[in-house]
Amino acid sequence: MITNFYTRPENIVHETLTIDGEEAKHILQVLRYKTGDVISVVDGRGTRYNVLIEKTSEEYLQGKILSYILSENEPICQVTLAQAVCRNERMDFLIEKATEIGISSIIPILTERSLVRVSGGLREKNKMERWRRLAIASMKQSLRTVLPEIQNIIKFEEFLPRIGNFDLCLIASLEEGSKSIKICEEMKKNKKRILLVVGPETGFSADELSQATTCGAIPITLGARRLRTETAGVVFLSLVLHQLDDLG
Repeated sequence: MITNFYTRPENIVHETLTIDGEEAKHILQVLRYKTGDVISVVDGRGTRYNVLIEKTSEEYLQGKILSYILSENEPICQVTLAQAVCRNERMDFLIEKATEIGISSIIPILTERSLVRVSGGLREKNKMERWRRLAIASMKQSLRTVLPEIQNIIKFEEFLPRIGNFDLCLIASLEEGSKSIKICEEMKKNKKRILLVVGPETGFSADELSQATTCGAIPITLGARRLRTETAGVVFLSLVLHQLDDLG
């Protein structure tokens, strides 16, 4: 079975690649790789390297890059998900599954009806570090080469100006008159950067939805059944990538 390992981009210099910390310990002490073995390593920026292990210690390994492949197993379109922060294991689930499916970036947002409130400080820092570790593990598991960016938690009103940075923005809506996901056919027309926005289970407030649509977001229905917010994020991403012929 193919296994990808991860190293930070700064650990790659010319034809030499270094892996340190827990990743190196796992490779050497748990999986029992040794000098002379060839391993597959991704840098999280779109490149996978075939690496010959040349030097090892208890804390790191160093190898020679034999070859590399660009953008392996990556979607043709960059999709960012602005996701209402949900509780602990539910947010963990969202980050794991969205990474596996092919998300490029996740923006955790706090909305008017969000049940989770983040106070900042060390607790928020630890939460962000955990989410990034989960994204690394899911990137490796799914054989991707790009590590999704887990952006800092932001309030909805501070997030709104970012909508204009994308070619297309779709916002999940519970309101009558919301359009079908089939509008995503438009994405095949030179739409390279897409933003999806998902609120809490009870949806966005009327004011939030109005502000988002004023900024260019298109309200989209995900069906008749009300989904948990983490489920909605995964379903939304899957439907969009399916419309782009990336899934199925």
